[in-house]
Amino acid sequence: MKSIQARLNHRFRKTLAMDKPSSSNSNRMSRSTSNCRSPAIIRSPLNSEEFQDSATAAATQQRLFWSGQRASTAGRDDKTKPDSTAAGKKKPPTTTRQSNFTQTERRRTHRKLSPRSTRCNSVAVTALVSRENIPQTSGYRRPEDLTARCSASHEGRKLLQERLMVRVDALFNMLFSASPFLQSFHERRKSTDLNMGVWARNAGGQNQRTVSMTVALQANVGPKTAKITETQTMRECSQPGQLYSIDVQSVNADIPYADTFVVLMHFCLKATVEEHTDVLVFAEIQFLKSVWAVVKTFIERNAYAGLEEFCQSLYSALLIEIRKM
Repeated sequence: MKSIQARLNHRFRKTLAMDKPSSSNSNRMSRSTSNCRSPAIIRSPLNSEEFQDSATAAATQQRLFWSGQRASTAGRDDKTKPDSTAAGKKKPPTTTRQSNFTQTERRRTHRKLSPRSTRCNSVAVTALVSRENIPQTSGYRRPEDLTARCSASHEGRKLLQERLMVRVDALFNMLFSASPFLQSFHERRKSTDLNMGVWARNAGGQNQRTVSMTVALQANVGPKTAKITETQTMRECSQPGQLYSIDVQSVNADIPYADTFVVLMHFCLKATVEEHTDVLVFAEIQFLKSVWAVVKTFIERNAYAGLEEFCQSLYSALLIEIRKM
């Protein structure tokens, strides 16, 4: 019996190597047992002040947590967005967000009038001033001071109607006297034998003068030059400083059918309140003898074309000369 009992004890009490606990397992077991053996922490109930402090601390911690999450998200978005500076564009400056109240107050405190609005206000105030209150200067005249009226009927074809920024007396001297402007103008047009007389009283008591010249013709067929004699007569309605009304009668020579017609022109130089001059030029072809309809149409077409070209050239030359003054 003893031998059997000894065998059983020897057999079942012998531990195998695989049944032995490892060091890691023993450590875990020891830690778990130590934790289990540690006495539990018993907390006393909180009063109202401690409860409020703890709630405030928890809210502050939660707000910091969410602000950190927003900052990290914004940083992540900035990293994911492509950098515009690499493409040559400037990165827009980042501005902090402000409340509506702060922006409204800043707009009210730093409000300023722009120069444009100030200029518009000044113009509006100036426009309210009447003409009677404007001080009289050398560049302004009252309408009642300009009483002269032209007595001509202003018939015929209108060749020129412009306003020039020059006084009426200066313009009259440029056009109807032996002025350097008029001489250089005829020289540029290749006119020769220019002879300008002086103003003198005629039998009717009017101022009159005679101008003769040889002009170059632009026609492809026929003569290349023509001799012109102008008789310039100043009407009695003319008043220095206000109005000059001049009638011009041109007689041609050395061209076909020259003795069958004359050219009548009228120059009206009228002053304005701004010390400028309104220029009106009319022309009319008057036939002295009867001619065929075909010849009459040919004369009128070529005569009016030459007169229009002459007035446009004169106007352009006047603009250049006025700019120099």
